[in-house]
Amino acid sequence: MQVLTDAQWAKFEAAIAAVGIRGARPRKEDRRTIEAIIWRLANGAKWRSIPAELGNWHHAYLRFRRWAMRGVWDKIMAHVVAQGEPKLAFACIDGTVARAHQKAAGARPSKPTM
Repeated sequence: MQVLTDAQWAKFEAAIAAVGIRGARPRKEDRRTIEAIIWRLANGAKWRSIPAELGNWHHAYLRFRRWAMRGVWDKIMAHVVAQGEPKLAFACIDGTVARAHQKAAGARPSKPTM
Protein backbone atom coordinates (compact mmCIF):
# COMPACT_ATOMS: atom_id res chain seq x y z
CA MET A 1 0.00 0.00 0.00
CA GLN A 2 1.40 3.35 -1.02
CA VAL A 3 -0.03 6.59 0.37
CA LEU A 4 2.43 9.05 -1.17
CA THR A 5 3.68 9.17 -4.74
CA ASP A 6 7.43 9.01 -5.28
CA ALA A 7 7.46 12.74 -6.12
CA GLN A 8 5.56 13.59 -2.93
CA TRP A 9 7.88 11.43 -0.85
CA ALA A 10 10.97 13.07 -2.40
CA LYS A 11 9.70 16.49 -1.28
CA PHE A 12 8.81 15.20 2.17
CA GLU A 13 12.18 13.49 2.53
CA ALA A 14 13.95 16.73 1.56
CA ALA A 15 11.95 18.59 4.22
CA ILE A 16 12.92 16.01 6.87
CA ALA A 17 16.58 16.36 5.89
CA ALA A 18 16.37 20.18 5.93
CA VAL A 19 14.86 20.21 9.41
CA GLY A 20 17.78 18.15 10.70
CA ILE A 21 16.00 15.73 13.00
CA ARG A 22 18.34 13.96 15.37
CA GLY A 23 17.56 11.05 17.62
CA ALA A 24 19.32 8.56 19.83
CA ARG A 25 19.17 5.97 17.04
CA PRO A 26 18.99 6.24 13.28
CA ARG A 27 15.42 6.17 12.01
CA LYS A 28 14.29 3.14 10.06
CA GLU A 29 11.58 2.88 7.48
CA ASP A 30 10.82 6.59 7.40
CA ARG A 31 8.57 6.35 4.37
CA ARG A 32 6.38 3.54 5.74
CA THR A 33 6.03 5.27 9.10
CA ILE A 34 5.18 8.66 7.58
CA GLU A 35 2.71 7.02 5.21
CA ALA A 36 1.08 5.24 8.17
CA ILE A 37 0.70 8.57 9.98
CA ILE A 38 -0.73 10.27 6.88
CA TRP A 39 -3.12 7.35 6.29
CA ARG A 40 -4.38 7.56 9.87
CA LEU A 41 -4.91 11.32 9.73
CA ALA A 42 -6.59 11.20 6.32
CA ASN A 43 -9.01 8.47 7.37
CA GLY A 44 -9.75 9.63 10.90
CA ALA A 45 -9.21 6.08 12.07
CA LYS A 46 -7.81 4.86 15.35
CA TRP A 47 -4.09 4.21 15.52
CA ARG A 48 -4.70 0.46 15.83
CA SER A 49 -6.59 0.53 12.52
CA ILE A 50 -3.50 1.37 10.47
CA PRO A 51 -3.10 -1.38 7.82
CA ALA A 52 -0.35 -3.89 8.53
CA GLU A 53 1.30 -3.08 5.17
CA LEU A 54 2.17 0.35 6.60
CA GLY A 55 4.03 -1.12 9.55
CA ASN A 56 3.49 -1.27 13.27
CA TRP A 57 0.76 1.15 14.39
CA HIS A 58 2.46 1.74 17.75
CA HIS A 59 5.70 2.79 16.09
CA ALA A 60 3.78 5.27 13.92
CA TYR A 61 1.98 6.65 16.99
CA LEU A 62 5.23 7.09 18.92
CA ARG A 63 6.91 8.89 16.00
CA PHE A 64 3.89 11.18 15.52
CA ARG A 65 3.73 12.01 19.24
CA ARG A 66 7.47 12.56 19.64
CA TRP A 67 7.64 14.85 16.61
CA ALA A 68 4.54 16.74 17.73
CA MET A 69 6.02 17.37 21.18
CA ARG A 70 9.32 18.56 19.69
CA GLY A 71 7.68 20.79 17.07
CA VAL A 72 9.11 18.79 14.17
CA TRP A 73 5.84 18.80 12.22
CA ASP A 74 5.72 22.60 12.45
CA LYS A 75 9.29 22.84 11.18
CA ILE A 76 8.54 20.50 8.28
CA MET A 77 5.45 22.51 7.37
CA ALA A 78 7.41 25.78 7.56
CA HIS A 79 10.07 24.32 5.26
CA VAL A 80 7.47 23.14 2.73
CA VAL A 81 5.76 26.55 2.73
CA ALA A 82 9.12 28.34 2.39
CA GLN A 83 9.83 26.26 -0.72
CA GLY A 84 6.68 27.71 -2.27
CA GLU A 85 5.18 24.28 -2.59
CA PRO A 86 1.47 23.66 -2.65
CA LYS A 87 -1.03 26.18 -1.49
CA LEU A 88 -2.14 24.57 1.72
CA ALA A 89 -5.55 24.91 3.28
CA PHE A 90 -7.29 23.42 6.27
CA ALA A 91 -10.93 22.49 6.33
CA CYS A 92 -12.89 20.95 9.15
CA ILE A 93 -16.41 19.79 8.63
CA ASP A 94 -18.46 18.52 11.51
CA GLY A 95 -21.64 16.75 10.59
CA THR A 96 -22.59 15.89 14.13
CA VAL A 97 -26.14 16.58 15.14
CA ALA A 98 -26.94 16.34 18.81
CA ARG A 99 -30.45 16.76 20.05
CA ALA A 100 -31.15 16.98 23.72
CA HIS A 101 -34.34 16.96 25.67
CA GLN A 102 -35.48 20.43 26.74
CA LYS A 103 -34.67 19.59 30.35
CA ALA A 104 -31.06 18.94 29.41
CA ALA A 105 -30.69 22.62 28.56
CA GLY A 106 -31.77 23.79 31.98
CA ALA A 107 -35.45 24.44 31.23
CA ARG A 108 -37.83 24.50 34.14
CA PRO A 109 -39.56 21.22 34.69
CA SER A 110 -43.06 21.15 33.30
CA LYS A 111 -45.96 20.70 35.71
CA PRO A 112 -47.72 17.40 35.41
CA THR A 113 -51.27 17.65 34.09
CA MET A 114 -53.99 15.85 35.99
